[in-house]
Amino acid sequence: MRDKLRKLDYKNSVAFLTRNASKALEKALDIEFLRSYDISGAQWKVIAALAISDGLNQKEVADFLSLDSSTLVPVIDKLEQGGFITRKPNPKDRRNNRIFITKKSESIIDLIVDTILKIRKIAYRDISASDIEVTKKVLQKMTENAESFISTNPKQSKKRQERKNEDRYS
Repeated sequence: MRDKLRKLDYKNSVAFLTRNASKALEKALDIEFLRSYDISGAQWKVIAALAISDGLNQKEVADFLSLDSSTLVPVIDKLEQGGFITRKPNPKDRRNNRIFITKKSESIIDLIVDTILKIRKIAYRDISASDIEVTKKVLQKMTENAESFISTNPKQSKKRQERKNEDRYS
């Protein structure tokens, strides 16, 4: 059994290394946003998502950020209290609020972009532009391949979603 696990070499797998790089970048961004602008990681991500596509509802923001919508409630509440966003009822469904950035958020969008570019530059240090491009292409292809597998196994993805829903409500 251990021989098989050694062959797996998970710490050197592309998935493990990609996840670690992503987590490290996210942590660096969170530290910089908290230090420079006193906003949390979740807050700057919501502001950025709404700057790209303003007027989303909570579920759409969660989907955009690949988060569970229930985890966004306190983040959205705090952003609203801070004057960064405003909620407006959806005229087609008054139970479903749309979320919009305010002038206060608009005033920091450029700072958010500059901070992301700064951290990206730090992360890309000593890596050639061609290596970055190859990495992007490889990761895009891996994503396509995995999504293709998922879509050809609808029962498994449906079961996975049902388990997610059960976990959420239990």
